[in-house]
Amino acid sequence: MRLVHVNVTQLRVAATCPRLHWFDTRATAERRDGRKVVSRIWRKGGETPGCGALFHTAVERFNAAAASSDEVLSALEAARDVAGLQQALMRWFNASCLDLDALAARPVPLRLGFISAVQVYMEELARLAVHARAAGLPAAELRGQLFGDSRKRVDVTFHVGEDVHVHVTGAIDYVYFDPRLGKHRIVDYKLTPATSPNSDLFQVFTYALMHHHQHGTRPDVAVFYLHPTRSVREARWEEVEAKRGKVHELIASMVAWSDHALGAGGLLPPGDRAYCDGCKHERSGACVAELGHKDRGAWDRRWTALEATPGGGGAPEERERAAASAPVAEEPAVGEPLADEPMVDEDPELEEALAVMKPAAERPRPAAGPSRGQKAPAEAPRGGARARPPEARTANVTGMLLGFDDDGAPVCMDPAVLQTHVSVVGAAGSGKTWMAKVIAEEALRAGVPVLAIDPQGDLVQMMEARPRAEMPAELHRAWEELHERMEPRILTPGSSHGLRLCLDPLRLPSASELSHIANPALRAEEEEGLLVAVAANLVSLCACGGEEESQRTFLYQVLRQLPRAAPVRLRDIVAAVTAPEDLGIDEADTLIRKSERERLARRLNTFVQGPSARLFTGGTRLDFTELLRPSKPGRVPLNIVYLNALSNDDEKHFFLAALATELYRWMITTVDASTGGVNLLFYIDEARDWIPAGGSKPPAKQPLIRLFTQGRKYGVGCLLCTQSPRSVDYNVFGNTSTKLVGRLEAAQDVDRVIDWFTNEGGAPSWVAARKGAPKGSFVARWPDMPAELAGRAFKGRTLFTRHAGAWSPDRVERAVTEAGLRGAGG
Repeated sequence: MRLVHVNVTQLRVAATCPRLHWFDTRATAERRDGRKVVSRIWRKGGETPGCGALFHTAVERFNAAAASSDEVLSALEAARDVAGLQQALMRWFNASCLDLDALAARPVPLRLGFISAVQVYMEELARLAVHARAAGLPAAELRGQLFGDSRKRVDVTFHVGEDVHVHVTGAIDYVYFDPRLGKHRIVDYKLTPATSPNSDLFQVFTYALMHHHQHGTRPDVAVFYLHPTRSVREARWEEVEAKRGKVHELIASMVAWSDHALGAGGLLPPGDRAYCDGCKHERSGACVAELGHKDRGAWDRRWTALEATPGGGGAPEERERAAASAPVAEEPAVGEPLADEPMVDEDPELEEALAVMKPAAERPRPAAGPSRGQKAPAEAPRGGARARPPEARTANVTGMLLGFDDDGAPVCMDPAVLQTHVSVVGAAGSGKTWMAKVIAEEALRAGVPVLAIDPQGDLVQMMEARPRAEMPAELHRAWEELHERMEPRILTPGSSHGLRLCLDPLRLPSASELSHIANPALRAEEEEGLLVAVAANLVSLCACGGEEESQRTFLYQVLRQLPRAAPVRLRDIVAAVTAPEDLGIDEADTLIRKSERERLARRLNTFVQGPSARLFTGGTRLDFTELLRPSKPGRVPLNIVYLNALSNDDEKHFFLAALATELYRWMITTVDASTGGVNLLFYIDEARDWIPAGGSKPPAKQPLIRLFTQGRKYGVGCLLCTQSPRSVDYNVFGNTSTKLVGRLEAAQDVDRVIDWFTNEGGAPSWVAARKGAPKGSFVARWPDMPAELAGRAFKGRTLFTRHAGAWSPDRVERAVTEAGLRGAGG
């Protein structure tokens, strides 16, 4: 039996133009790395550049994120009218899924077309949702039907000839249950004119037949043309089923066209002129030169021939058996990788769209060897690890030692990878904090300073060494290296349990600090961004109520006018808010009501004198140049910022926002971005508390996101931990190129992780196995990972520092005093 593997994207390409499939098949074979080349065309004829790639990428991101969004659930619960729900969905989409700054840089016609198309799409969703809510469908169930249908994936095998089976896998993006019809629908959205509706509809017929074959849904289908004019073509399931033979012909023809491309007989593919102007093979002349005139070529029409014969209109199963009698070449197709392997997208428009969407990282390639869930044979361990003494396993290890696989072979990562940002995810009790600590220890051992944010007291224990006697023999040398180099400091804002930190005076950007930025416009933007961030932090701390946007605008103007030759103290800001005319702000009442300005001044003054002043008084000023300077050569600072001594969550959020803002100022004013290398690892535990998904915007969210988006070019790597990946802002994960995935428990978390690695189609086969994986087991993906590590599960090595329950402020104070870490200021 001959088994050929294709995916849904390849089906779409072949239905668009058979010659695209021919060229892709040949290009795939020439690569010789198992990655399928897929060319896409988003527009027809002589159209101006379209926005199809951007629209489909954006909507796929929206649907995936909406399935677990509390904000979307709230909007569905409150849905009363179509226009109101459409606006709510658009607001959430803009805030959560789209980089508006990147979109603003795109051509005006593209932006207008994209916005118009998205609005129509949201309107259609809103109509469905309002109808369902009026009929009494609970909002949570509706959200699941619209966005969380796990049956989008298909895995179907078609019998298309004698001993020829075609295995089709992938995801059908726009599948949902339509409560108005009481059945499933599969929809395709086009941002091209409706010049060939029958061809467009046929593509959706293919999806519908696969979906029904696997899930028994009998879906209706539709093609919505959203741009440049709106129209729709629809078909009921009965019409889809009647075209079953045409779908089999497409799949059978794909096999024949692939064989022809590989010189194994088959059929010459015909061309479709509707897409020629957008095709690179037409522009280069290769299409006609290699395949002849567009009208040349043929389809495998055996199904149509059978239907035309007496009795040919019998049951589909009978027709399928009859078709199998026709001879088909039996040579195996060359270069047919498994459908779940990654693809090479030959599509500049898609690349530009992904840039606007800040996409998740590229999927890793599966490792060769045993299938996931199987161990390598015990009698032949990888690299002979079990046959060697323990010390030999790490004697020649280079890089960061993360742990060991099931065969005892070490798993190591290049320290340079830290600059791409790292996320560690896993359910409660999965060992995610353990693994993140391993990464922090290895960063220190590699000479990279660490700044760790400890909100509860779980990280502060890293100041104490785990006894050497508890170390496996093969880790003794690495343990010694860490404790010879590590210089721990416990920083406690607003208290003296450790080294007390103070936010006063504030560090505002000065002209001299930004003078190295040659572009005047960029220099002004950076200055403005920092002042806006400081103003926003102060307004959130004051929590005066009223018109916060007016308060931020007014404070921003005050900060702009304050002299910055010397550090600015908080009392200077209070004086300026009280008497803005002294700074030359003569019409303050046009920016903020006088009553609100006076209330803001009073509230700010409580942080200068009074019980709330502890964040701005006493201790050492927050200064990253000093924090990252070792006390003597050869040492590497470990700065742990312990927040649990602060009195409430508002103070924690404000301090972290101020710290992230100051870290960004330090980056752009101090670090030479041209030198390369990793200058700092910024580690934050349980990111969902600080960078939540959706529209929620705690004070630290935007400053932290800015570190993830800008940090890598300054050599500031970020490390985050979370037990709930769906609860952390998607843009953060989109900017972490290195991911370590532990045990997952919720199906939604598995889906979110799949979404990280998958732009479309399949996902790495190891992801599903992460659900219910053993404690301490991880699978990692990072840039330029060695092929032998891809998809390999491993367990984190033994920690070199203490790991126990969370420490209270009093426990921290005792440990700091006993270790002699208090310093002269203590």
